[in-house]
Amino acid sequence: MISRTKSLTMRVLKTYVVAFAAMMVLHSTQSHAADIPDDLMIDLDSLTVSETEFVCLALNDYFEARGESLAGRLAVAKVVINRAMDKRYPTNVCDVIKQNKARVMHRCQFSWYCDGRPDTPYNRVSWIRSLKLAAAVLQKDSSIADPTGGALWYHAAFVHPAWADNLQVSGVVGGHIFYVDLEGSRYAKASVKRDPMVPALHRFSEWVESREARPTAIASR
Repeated sequence: MISRTKSLTMRVLKTYVVAFAAMMVLHSTQSHAADIPDDLMIDLDSLTVSETEFVCLALNDYFEARGESLAGRLAVAKVVINRAMDKRYPTNVCDVIKQNKARVMHRCQFSWYCDGRPDTPYNRVSWIRSLKLAAAVLQKDSSIADPTGGALWYHAAFVHPAWADNLQVSGVVGGHIFYVDLEGSRYAKASVKRDPMVPALHRFSEWVESREARPTAIASR
């Protein structure tokens, strides 16, 4: 009886040891929100924003758009950048992403940030891809064009929110529909006409260099 009990105890102990070992292996492969893996070579000096803003854009891609095509992911990233350059929104990439007009759950401009779930990118492979995409978009000499046509808003193609009726569709990329201000609106009239042959990211780089602190805007959806 003692021998049988000892055998059972050893089996239970072995099960816990194996489970703990598996958990440690999983933990070692996880990435954390602010981590840039040591084996990922990114020249932070080549980026047009701070490391913090760079990581914020990567997190937004990871949680908001990683299931999209490459074009779809670039489009979502461009909306963040377009908003940062628009006076109705914060100037900082992180502030744009984390903006919460109502200051309540599920009402953030980018829903993943206040959905109550952990904001840690556990899939290391996907996280590295998001970091690479953000780095490519934020290069000072980036020549990646804006596939959204300057959009400030978007939504999934399978829904139609009421706010979309007051905007103008600028394009459909991946599973999202993108919008700009209605032609003839005061915001559209105030927009500066720019040479379409000049990549939008070059303009963002120039804008970052000259941006000055201004009050954080709270824009409507």
